[in-house]
Amino acid sequence: MSDNNQQQEQGVETTLAAKCVRALLERHGVPRNKHSAVVTDVLGLSYSQGNRRLTTRATWELEELRTLAEHYGETLTELVSLGQHDEMQDATLVTGTTSTPCRVARGPAVHKPRLGALVLTKVDADWLVLPAEPNLATQAYDIKRLLVEPSSATSRRIAVLDDHPESAQLIVSYLKTAGFDPVAFTNLDRIAASAASGEFDGYVLDWIIVKDSIQDTVSDLVAAIRARDAHCPIVVLTGQMRNGIADEAEIATAMAKYRLKFFEKPAPLPIISAALATSFSAA
Repeated sequence: MSDNNQQQEQGVETTLAAKCVRALLERHGVPRNKHSAVVTDVLGLSYSQGNRRLTTRATWELEELRTLAEHYGETLTELVSLGQHDEMQDATLVTGTTSTPCRVARGPAVHKPRLGALVLTKVDADWLVLPAEPNLATQAYDIKRLLVEPSSATSRRIAVLDDHPESAQLIVSYLKTAGFDPVAFTNLDRIAASAASGEFDGYVLDWIIVKDSIQDTVSDLVAAIRARDAHCPIVVLTGQMRNGIADEAEIATAMAKYRLKFFEKPAPLPIISAALATSFSAA
């Protein structure tokens, strides 16, 4: 028996919370007869408990609503708005090698977007407008309205640190095409000296730097940068997470303390560029 039939037979008006959850699931393409099963699975309830929350006036816990919203990449505020997302939000339009700040009104979720069509997706904590690709790893949304604003990348001076010169140069070359003014470093002491003069607007840093067979992290450098500038974007990269060389807990602590953006190598260069552009547009 479907959820809809059960609700009609019981003749009981559901709660506003239940209506909001129904709207959330419908936005994300969940068939109505699967709603109870999804609620049960996501919240770890029995089927009868999940079904009662949707078909009767059973009470919802606030954390249950938050959990469901976050499961589908939405906020609690978005869930209780019954899907009315006409408000414009900040995002970054990534087209080829160019990253441009923009404002966008998010539409419903799309599960198989047309290749090449512009979609809105969330990467790390940033909203990006990208051409849809077959390997898009995050939830995509239709775009109701898009307002493009002038790029904030122009003349932004970016320090790039990587102990592999070719890797540093690759990032520098891409950031130049995106309108930034990047400078490559392969040595911690040299970038620390340059950073002390305050000549950079942002940083892209390899988390672990090797010199004379000795490994060191950029944690002290990051702390020094933040002591001088509380708001400049700092992007940290590493390819040493999976092999256990990079300490996940140490990176997580630094992210929280110093407001870093973190990506595992090999991080797509458009994403790094977009992370910088988004930080500058929000400043």
